Amino acid sequence: MGLSGLAVGLTLDPALASSAAPVPGAVAAAVPAEPDTAPLRVRIASLSKSSLPARGTLRIRGSVTNTSDETWTTIKLYPFFGDDLAPMDEPADLDAAMDVAYDAQVGERLVNVGAPGLIELLEPGETASYVVTVPTDALDDALGVATDRPADGGAYWFGVHALGQGGSLPRDNSADGRARTFLPYVPRRTDAVPASLVVPLTHAVLFDEDGSVSDEERWTQRLSPGGRLRDLLALGLTGAAADVPITWLVDPALLDAIGLMATGNPPRSLAATPSRPRDEPTEPGSTDAPGGPSPSEPPAAPTDEPTDEAGAPDGEQLDDSPIARAAQDWLAAAADVFTAGEVVALPYGNPDVTTTQREAPALLDLSLAQSSNVLADLGIEPDPVFAAPGGYVDAALAAVTPEGTPLLVSDRFLRATGPTVGRLGGDRLLVTSDGAAQGSPGPGRSVTAVGLRQRILAEAAVRALPDDPDAVDASDPIDPTDPAADDVPVVSANGQPLVVLLPTAWDLSTAEELFDGLVRPWVSFETLSAATATTPAAILGVDDLLDTTEILRREVDPETFDAVQDLIDTGDVLQRVLVGNSEVAARVTEQALSGLSYSIRRQQRVTRASLALSTRWLEEQLGAIQITTSSGVTLSGDSGTFVVTLTNDLDQPVLVSITAVSDSGLDIQPVEPLELGPQSRTSVLLTATTQTSRVHNVSLMVTDSTGAPLGASDQLALRSVLVSNVIWLIIGVGVGTLFIAIGLRLRRRIVAARRAPADPA
Repeated sequence: MGLSGLAVGLTLDPALASSAAPVPGAVAAAVPAEPDTAPLRVRIASLSKSSLPARGTLRIRGSVTNTSDETWTTIKLYPFFGDDLAPMDEPADLDAAMDVAYDAQVGERLVNVGAPGLIELLEPGETASYVVTVPTDALDDALGVATDRPADGGAYWFGVHALGQGGSLPRDNSADGRARTFLPYVPRRTDAVPASLVVPLTHAVLFDEDGSVSDEERWTQRLSPGGRLRDLLALGLTGAAADVPITWLVDPALLDAIGLMATGNPPRSLAATPSRPRDEPTEPGSTDAPGGPSPSEPPAAPTDEPTDEAGAPDGEQLDDSPIARAAQDWLAAAADVFTAGEVVALPYGNPDVTTTQREAPALLDLSLAQSSNVLADLGIEPDPVFAAPGGYVDAALAAVTPEGTPLLVSDRFLRATGPTVGRLGGDRLLVTSDGAAQGSPGPGRSVTAVGLRQRILAEAAVRALPDDPDAVDASDPIDPTDPAADDVPVVSANGQPLVVLLPTAWDLSTAEELFDGLVRPWVSFETLSAATATTPAAILGVDDLLDTTEILRREVDPETFDAVQDLIDTGDVLQRVLVGNSEVAARVTEQALSGLSYSIRRQQRVTRASLALSTRWLEEQLGAIQITTSSGVTLSGDSGTFVVTLTNDLDQPVLVSITAVSDSGLDIQPVEPLELGPQSRTSVLLTATTQTSRVHNVSLMVTDSTGAPLGASDQLALRSVLVSNVIWLIIGVGVGTLFIAIGLRLRRRIVAARRAPADPA
């Protein structure tokens, strides 16, 4: 095995340290290697050959930086090669190599071959370039590929030593600086191992209160050449040119946000959605239709039609603001790279799946059901996939994945080395190589184009090796002088696929160096679905996973879920109120789901503030619809009517209703939803019925058609005239008594008159 006789320090998480298998031929320790304190920091920028055997001259280019306080002179740079060690032939060997001490002797310095590099003078803090050449014959001789002794396949140490003299350090044979990487060697006629490069395309998105994407200036930079998101697309184009298809792991919410910016990053529109004939195709981004473009639609794909300076077909104008042009160009480039590779989609907004399922399962269902308008307009139907940052997996995550949706996980969260394609319960696992994304041992981690390329090839090499590297088909002799001999395949007993989730934190402008020499006869780069099309080789259980409790503590807070749900609910209410608009709720939902993303877990206060501002903005629009009535109403009987006034201060027509809430004994008949024109006012008669003789306090609220309150309300006191019946009864009794008294009095007078004697006169 590789690293024989070397003291190797392994950098492991505490949970990993207890379960990791020991590296054969190495002394493992759960402490990181000492930092590089050499006075000269050497870097490798390019290697003209990526593997052996090779023909011609291997040219190494790079730089040397003087990290000391002294001036260094006559710095010579020599290649070294690990010919005195057995090659690294297992992934664990490559992992262990990353933590080999920076000053460990891992190869033989080649001083009498080729042309060493030379830097005459290097002041403190200065950096200078170097070029070193070495004939590949010298490396072939060390490997034994040109002799009867067959070389062992695997990955060999390779790099550069810098030797010089400083003010207080005389020249000696000890290296004053080193740069290390891997140089793989795979015997001819080894079967190619499938490999897939996966590039994550995710980013946190925050919105202003009006629904436009925040921080246009920074997004313009990200989407323009030299920006991180644009350079990722350039990486895909370079890969396609090198016949290395890229699988894009995308957050659909990010693409829709870019589609919004491509239309000029407009605020939410409350206007009626333009209606288009179903059989009449439209150009995304067109501004000819009333109301402007759909906010989530990207600009039109390139066509053969004549175009104006803005890039739109004649007669149409695209938004020409800096953010719009940057997003339009990005989407045009994305259409090319997506069709050249493969697109797999995360749930919308890239939510913290495990926490969302526990705290708000309805939001997870909504995220899974949501699709990307941008991908639909590009004609791309992505396959769904679940993945968490760092590639961790836990039983809770596996439990919520829809059947048939694979989990993309890192091998560092599996207790033992397993297959690339497996199953966890009923879920399909696609296991990525964490080591392949770590780059080369620089010393340290060299996540550069060369460092990544050599590590990827080394990982592929150890997977491509047959069970018996010395086995050769004697019936088919090899002519070492035949250039096509390397391309003759034989069946290998090994061949686990290699899946690499590429990091994005490296100099993407050097992507050409990554792909230059990446394609070798013993590795076949394919899309993720093609590389992992094999039947799962093993079924894993919960006990096969490492404890991810510490990782899962970094999760979305319950308060954030509440803010997301409030925004969605308020958007739904506004949608039901607006007449003719069919986009507000969808756009609000897209924005809200971005608040559940893994990407915002470290900035949740800012995210909640953004969500709250948008909710308040929506509430202000709803608050523009007011209801007023008199402070007191007296009914003329057991039932009666009274007037309320509805006012719509919006510039759009709305459909609203009225809900009355009062104490018991009073019934107010509901009214049918009614439409208010823009900037209008109308009066509504409400009918009230009561069987009691007391004053009722009534609260009147303006609602949507389902009864959800919009926010505006008014109060009144309602008094029924049923109280006056008592008065009429009293009056009636009094009047009756009066008439009886009058009758009795008249009768007495008449009787008295009859009894009186006649007058003598």
